[in-house]
Amino acid sequence: RGYDGGRRKRPLASPGGPGSVGFPPPWWPVRAKARAPLDAPAVVPARHHRRRLDLQRFSEPDLLKARGIPRAMARIKPLHGPILVTSPDRPSPFPPRMPGSLPATLPLVIIGAGQAGLSLSALLQEAGVEHRVLEAETVGASWQRRWDSFQTNTANATMALHGHAYAGDDPEGFMGAPEVIRRLRDYADERSLPISEGCAVQRVTPESGGYAIETSHGLIRAGAVVVATGEYRRARMPRVPFAPARGLTVLHSGDYRSPRQLPDGGVLVIGGGQSGAQIAQDLRDSGRSVHWSLAQRHSHTRRLRGKDSMTWWDMAGRIHQHVSEAAAVLAGEPDALRKARTAEFPLISGKGRAGLGSSISLLAMHRAGIRLLGRLQGFDGNVARFADVRPQLRTAIEATRTEYAYLDSLASAYYATRPEPRTDDARYIPDEVYLHWEPDAAPRELDLRTEGIRSVVLATGFVAEWPWLDVQGVLDAHGYPLGEFGVSPHPGLFFIGMHNLQRMSSSFLCNGGRDARDLLPAILRHLDQGGSTAPGQG
Repeated sequence: RGYDGGRRKRPLASPGGPGSVGFPPPWWPVRAKARAPLDAPAVVPARHHRRRLDLQRFSEPDLLKARGIPRAMARIKPLHGPILVTSPDRPSPFPPRMPGSLPATLPLVIIGAGQAGLSLSALLQEAGVEHRVLEAETVGASWQRRWDSFQTNTANATMALHGHAYAGDDPEGFMGAPEVIRRLRDYADERSLPISEGCAVQRVTPESGGYAIETSHGLIRAGAVVVATGEYRRARMPRVPFAPARGLTVLHSGDYRSPRQLPDGGVLVIGGGQSGAQIAQDLRDSGRSVHWSLAQRHSHTRRLRGKDSMTWWDMAGRIHQHVSEAAAVLAGEPDALRKARTAEFPLISGKGRAGLGSSISLLAMHRAGIRLLGRLQGFDGNVARFADVRPQLRTAIEATRTEYAYLDSLASAYYATRPEPRTDDARYIPDEVYLHWEPDAAPRELDLRTEGIRSVVLATGFVAEWPWLDVQGVLDAHGYPLGEFGVSPHPGLFFIGMHNLQRMSSSFLCNGGRDARDLLPAILRHLDQGGSTAPGQG
């Protein structure tokens, strides 16, 4: 068992092979020889691929000891386990919350009190590292920026922070945003994490021996800084000419809450990711006429043969697999790591009539009356132009069927040695898996006035942005952190909780503190060295 309390699983081969369409994408490692049962442990080789030895997985206690960090391990091991339970009958083993005033100097500051920042704070607390979490709003505040009917895409049972797993009465359900926030706050309170809420960071600049952090509560000097604010900071506009007419209501998904916000009439949703699909469904369920401009994304099967699909992916070792272990990265293919980090997850939803979520079937949406359009090409006044949707839909159909076949093969391997329960999970299979669908041509140009469309919802994503981070040479042209899996090239600066930064689950509620535990050795080395040595040196 690894330091994260779980055994690594051997992935099975995809029926389409490593180059097949769909999820897992072509860069994800698929071993054709691996036909062992899903619950059989596998030996995972060290990651070499011309990278420094420091990039080994640090979640094993022996590796941590070998790195000369017995001081941290002595404190971590007694408290660490698969689940830490606290109750009135069993008091918290952690010290009381620190006072609200900010100290002038600290060894380390974490910026952001979301799931990644909280897990890292808990881990540092166990390691005896004095620190403070600075949160501009309140714990979990980013989850408040969700629409009213929002539910998570991952089942409740998968929610995990460092040392904490879900223990509620609805493991197969899907939380709404208020419950996510409550659970994050409960985690912070149970452990008395040192959090300063309402403390906005205004500027971070490097100085001798560390960083100067200007905040709304005053100046702090710290030997190290961890950016844990996530990347969903600024709304992204369409990457094509976009000049809507005056009088047309335009709303970004970050500001969308319910159909009641929008004037009567039809709605055009632009953007084909998770938010775009679920907002299109939300609008259609309210009786609106909906046109949806898609991105290139296929549908994910919600449940299959008695288990949520995320459980199958986890049992196959995919959800928490490190991006550096992608097949293309290991093979040394050009630009493979960037592609692994920017890969998008298929369409899926936590909303469903039976409380077990649902698959976002493009065919089902089409049959429900949502008009599927191609990728946006331009928007001028009341006229929008689109690419031909048919090639996009054909690719999505093929990918959806390929992914379903892969998941079905995982289930068949699992049930080969045990009885399979009877379920009605067939209703979760996307319609396009088992129904023939030859997509019809859709309009390439749309006059919004003629169609009665009075509103546009932009589900075009967000841009990573840290205007207060005044440190040169730490971000690429797209605002993504440079360096090695959260360890910045600038000594003492770290990032955590961003999409695919270390693994697919890096920004998910199910990460369980894995990224924090992998980042801990680099943080401790920097602090042990007095903040004067760059990551990987010494």
